[in-house]
Amino acid sequence: MNEPHPLLPPIDRVYRAEEINAFGKDRGPAFYETCHLYAQSLWQIGFPAKCILLLNRALSSPMPGSEPVLAKWPLPYQAMAWLLLHRPEGQFIGNPRRHWQHLATRMVEPNKEVRAWRAWACWYLAKEILPEAEFPGDLEQIREEGVVEPTYADIVQQLTRLSPADDLGQWQLALSWSHQQLGRAEKPSLAMRVRRIAEDELRVVQRLGHEIWRKYYPGIISEGQIDYMLTVWYQPDAMAREMQMRGAWFALIEVEARGPVGYLSFERYPENVLFINKLYVQPEVHGLGVGAAALAWTEARARELGCHSVQLRVNKRNAPAIRAYQRAGFRFVEDVCSDIGSGYVMDDFRMEKRL
Repeated sequence: MNEPHPLLPPIDRVYRAEEINAFGKDRGPAFYETCHLYAQSLWQIGFPAKCILLLNRALSSPMPGSEPVLAKWPLPYQAMAWLLLHRPEGQFIGNPRRHWQHLATRMVEPNKEVRAWRAWACWYLAKEILPEAEFPGDLEQIREEGVVEPTYADIVQQLTRLSPADDLGQWQLALSWSHQQLGRAEKPSLAMRVRRIAEDELRVVQRLGHEIWRKYYPGIISEGQIDYMLTVWYQPDAMAREMQMRGAWFALIEVEARGPVGYLSFERYPENVLFINKLYVQPEVHGLGVGAAALAWTEARARELGCHSVQLRVNKRNAPAIRAYQRAGFRFVEDVCSDIGSGYVMDDFRMEKRL
């Protein structure tokens, strides 16, 4: 039996589903408090996944922030975060990240919109707390239904617009608390630029390629394939031939006081398509807007070159990159699996953004 959840009300008995069902369509203060009590009961007897479901039901309440019960038991974002951080080994918790993705995108009335964004807020907590390799999103749904996972700014905007209570404050409190528990510092703002380079700087691209690929790609592709691709594609002579024979551009992504943290290359296809061959940044600057700024710079070059779209390929298992491209406006076009020699293949999605 688990110790009591410190952010849920204490209980003196076991609660039953019938006590929730008796409320029917009523989603008022008594329903809200009973959800919390029942969630504590489920947590203590070892059902954390069911505890999450009851806290979801609490978030279906449209109560205004003036309700006294909300002062006693705030909207349960921090309770959710505590549960994710203290998930008991050996007790079924499911995949909360996927669960909230599905809940947010399949929500029904009543109060559909605010409930959907409350689910996205919980999804964001799961994204920040849980390791993505162990708790991945539903990429099949993302691709087939065109789901675009929201950013922090998206959630702030929608909770501000829709919340009848203190959703934004309670969610941000839970997020800040989670980061403190995980030892994460606040993300800094970076001054950066993207700079086209000539052949004499391709060795910088080679160095960055080796550093980034060996940090980022284990677990996505094999070590053997990493070695092979770096050997074939990252020789300065090979990259110089791309510049000379195909008109490829290479550029460095530089951050003030750090120097080069990434690189990109692209070429213009005859059908007025700009195709990004490479776009990689150091894992240490992921999530700081560096990749998004590099994409924006590339799109500006595409327009200058008279292109009507920007395309790229991304490994099907590279979920963070797929998420970033979707947020930048790219959409799935097709699956592409290419034999690249020595028994290796590139199993990718081709994505496109129309300009």
